[in-house]
Amino acid sequence: MNNIRKPNKQRIFDAINHVETGEIPILEIDPDMSLVNQILKKKLPMHLHSFELEAEDNFELNQRMGNDLIFFGHVWRVGRKEFSDDDGRIHYIDGTIKTREQLKDVWFPSLDKLEKRLEDHCKKVDGTGMGILCKAQTPAFTTMSAMGYSDFLLNTIMDPDFTYDFINMIHEYCMKELEVFLKYPIDIVQVSSGLVTNTGPMVSYEDLEPLEFKFIEEEMQLVKSMGKKVHFHIDGRVDDMIPRFLEMGTDILNPIDLCAGNQDVFAIKEKYGSQITISGNIDIETVLKDGTPEQVKENVTMHIDKLKKGGGYIVSSCHNLHELVPVENFYAMRDTVLNYKNEL
Repeated sequence: MNNIRKPNKQRIFDAINHVETGEIPILEIDPDMSLVNQILKKKLPMHLHSFELEAEDNFELNQRMGNDLIFFGHVWRVGRKEFSDDDGRIHYIDGTIKTREQLKDVWFPSLDKLEKRLEDHCKKVDGTGMGILCKAQTPAFTTMSAMGYSDFLLNTIMDPDFTYDFINMIHEYCMKELEVFLKYPIDIVQVSSGLVTNTGPMVSYEDLEPLEFKFIEEEMQLVKSMGKKVHFHIDGRVDDMIPRFLEMGTDILNPIDLCAGNQDVFAIKEKYGSQITISGNIDIETVLKDGTPEQVKENVTMHIDKLKKGGGYIVSSCHNLHELVPVENFYAMRDTVLNYKNEL
């Protein structure tokens, strides 16, 4: 790892504060475990997400990836029907909690176990320059995966009382978990949405507000009240919703999907670049999956050249690195960022 620069979370905060410096930050989070094992040269279980790793492996992974933040969290699989493939990855099939009577089957992860893992991560990063990005649970997506996507969307119309009672039950735990995170010297909290596609929201904009944004805003405002920053991970086409994200408290917007050419990161930078930090847009389906390392370098360099002005850009992919992305292409992306010298 001689060519990997020392972690320094200040690079991320400079981007958030729109301070243009000589270095560009990279923050690539939650790669597929096949890539994790290649990067770490280990054989860790494939059913995990990288943010579920224990502190030692998680720190080493993020250091080798060139990240300035370690990504921490867990997956709450309440109500999910799933299967494991031949490699051990867990895949979602449907939700199982379809009726009000089944709410008795809702279970809640141990906050004590989560807190112990977070303590270990805080000890591990202490004095290293690495910061901590905590992944918060969000109630609408957790409810949707527990109920099943189709049933959830149908029930927002056919049985809204059941739907919102379920969401509120989940939200109560989410806020308790967030309070645990905020007891520790973490740096940023990731809040996520799962209700937007490449063409826009799965529900109307009017319904998105009480169904999801109301709860996300409450989480964000708690984070902000404690002096922490917010990383908002929302897939799909969101360019017309950014003013609302700013009202909610978003500092970093990720991952800026290309949406089959329907979303322009450079137009977003031009319009909102002084108000929000952009993280993402390196294409996982063409450039990173099918390109050569040299093509990856060219694409990453082009993004930095166009988005670095005035600070406010963090290099990352337009989603998460899946198993079809060659590790050599990730290394090309990482090394392009680490070797880039911004002439001020």
